[in-house]
Amino acid sequence: NILGFFYFLKTEIAFSLWFFNLFANALRGIFGVLGVTSSEVLRGGHAVWNPILAHQSMGGMLVLFLGGLWTARKHLKAVFRKALLGDPQVDDSAEILSYRSAVLILIIGTAVLVGWLWLAGMSVWVSLSLFFLAATLIVGYTRVVAESGLSDGSPPVGPVGILVSAVGSSVIGTQGLAILATTYFWVNNVRSFVMTSCANSLKLGEELKGGKQTLFWALILALGVGLAGSLWTIMTLSHKYGALNLQIWSERGGYEDVGNLIRSPSTPHLWGWINTGIGAAAMALLMVARWRYAWWPLHPLGYPIGPVWIMDHLWFNMFLAWLIKVLVGWLWLAGMSVWVSLSL
Repeated sequence: NILGFFYFLKTEIAFSLWFFNLFANALRGIFGVLGVTSSEVLRGGHAVWNPILAHQSMGGMLVLFLGGLWTARKHLKAVFRKALLGDPQVDDSAEILSYRSAVLILIIGTAVLVGWLWLAGMSVWVSLSLFFLAATLIVGYTRVVAESGLSDGSPPVGPVGILVSAVGSSVIGTQGLAILATTYFWVNNVRSFVMTSCANSLKLGEELKGGKQTLFWALILALGVGLAGSLWTIMTLSHKYGALNLQIWSERGGYEDVGNLIRSPSTPHLWGWINTGIGAAAMALLMVARWRYAWWPLHPLGYPIGPVWIMDHLWFNMFLAWLIKVLVGWLWLAGMSVWVSLSL
């Protein structure tokens, strides 16, 4: 089934995903032969287990997120002009929400998240940093899913571990670390973000005629039902089998990490910054090459996602789907003469 699904991916994206997965595995092998290792214990439930590659993937996601904002700067400027000034020249009638409502929800939601962490005892700058890293990964991964059509996967890293690596646990403090542990369930090691489903729903909603405001309430209803069902399932299973026996990493992993960090405080990891910069530079070059050269075969989306562990299981199916699609396309373009010669 997954082979057939991958057949519908764009050939350049399918090629890039399996290529960068093999590239990441080749790097792991080269690192092993040359003895290149990282002394860092990168905590936080990452989907890329090698710290060097994890930081490089984070650099790639940062460029993907910030590059997306830069590319959309004219649209975002129009959105805020409509939301704040009520510019009549900007039309938002075809959206599921008015731009003013969307901006208001963004501001209130950010204030609630950051304020909640601050009231719980976390420094404001740590709260804002965590929110920025989480937004980078969530929005970046949503773009990966929306643009590539990837059916399974996860962001390469978790924002908590990256934050601790960047500034050190000593600066965050014991109370701040304890609060960070409570955020694991929504920012770390998450295989399915709500934003990815909403992005696909909005794309499908483009086929609807007339106003799309009802789609917003349909999404809210679906989220509410899903949340209620998930909570009921977790509570039922926890009471029946015991929560610790469910092996839900997000319920205990954060506190295990925090306990280790409190017992052994860490300082900023310089090589983490360097590898993040390397990943950002590589991603920027890939994006520029894609914008500049029509013949460039590698899609930037594959770079940060290629090293993710689940791609180790999916790459061969993706390779086969890509190969079949390329051969079918080549035969279709070649024409009947090639079919006849092959049949002979």
